[in-house]
Amino acid sequence: MRKLASVVEIASCDPIPETERLSVATMTGKGWRVVTGRDEFAPGDRAVYFEIDSYLPPDDERFAFLRERCLRKFVSKSGGVLREGFRIKTAKLRGVVSQGLLMPGAAFPEANGLEVGADLTDLLKVEHYDEVKEQLQPAMGNPLNSDAMGAFPSYIPKSDEERLQGLTEYFTSLQGRRFEVTAKDDGSSTTMFFSPTIDSEEPFGVCSRNLRLKRPVEGGAVSAFWQVAVKYGIEAKLKKVYEESHLEIALQGELVGPGINADRDRYTEYEFHVFRIWDVCAQRFMTPRDRVAFCAKLAIPHVQVLHEDFPFFDQVTTMDAALKFAEGKTLRGNEREGIVLKASDGIDDTHFKIVSNRYLLKQQD
Repeated sequence: MRKLASVVEIASCDPIPETERLSVATMTGKGWRVVTGRDEFAPGDRAVYFEIDSYLPPDDERFAFLRERCLRKFVSKSGGVLREGFRIKTAKLRGVVSQGLLMPGAAFPEANGLEVGADLTDLLKVEHYDEVKEQLQPAMGNPLNSDAMGAFPSYIPKSDEERLQGLTEYFTSLQGRRFEVTAKDDGSSTTMFFSPTIDSEEPFGVCSRNLRLKRPVEGGAVSAFWQVAVKYGIEAKLKKVYEESHLEIALQGELVGPGINADRDRYTEYEFHVFRIWDVCAQRFMTPRDRVAFCAKLAIPHVQVLHEDFPFFDQVTTMDAALKFAEGKTLRGNEREGIVLKASDGIDDTHFKIVSNRYLLKQQD
């Protein structure tokens, strides 16, 4: 699980040139930079760090100062407020990109006695903004609206990738390793699987990021998730794979199209782009090369592959260079969200993402 709130140690705190009140702070073992008050922190201080996409509780007075610029409300189809909270986003202040929120450790007695790196997400009632949004979609009338059948299957990993800023040790520990590099679509994570040995009554399933979704009833509304499952004939294709090879496969990919996020690529219909494949029985991911071949054979769209076998940390040696590497355009000419890297050398299934700062600064709610 992603640490949205954690105990950190300040590594550096440097004044921002041509300002009298602002500094930029870094944290030991992390690649994030956060703009803070000029004298708010010093190297060695303990602090609490809230990552971008954190959704902070509005009734905690310690966060009241965020109300004017960070309050985000979820509104129902009838106009009523469903939830509200403070969303932490990427910002640019005096020319410096700031990612996350740093607050003095003394403001959080709950963290007393905890080591640097301790996870405070649950303790401080911090949620992931996108997960809250997903839970409220039915009441908001979103095109992703679909009734939940139950929790996300425990035998399939969820698809959230950790950002490289939280994995700074990779710059040394993964030198010499090779990676597949794919473009990161700006959509909604979707999983489709066929597993008769685990669920003989309903072997085919369609899932959002966190939920398994009910099969639509005849004549009823069909969510975007199920629309793409039908569009690409996923159930019949995965059933045929099982009958021919006894492979029980889970496809994971991005659902893109009208009404999903800001739909910057202006799709005219929903599409599904695979980014990884899970072998349910073997409990492992298909290799990048096999995944691409599998999708080509079954005529299922795959995310854009930028590099098949790239020595990333041999050629990209700093965080700034990695963030620059993530920038680029989608196939439709718009700012892409970033890139995802997956080990292609067969040693293990190491994977992570790098989100483009240029994309984040252009992002709208």
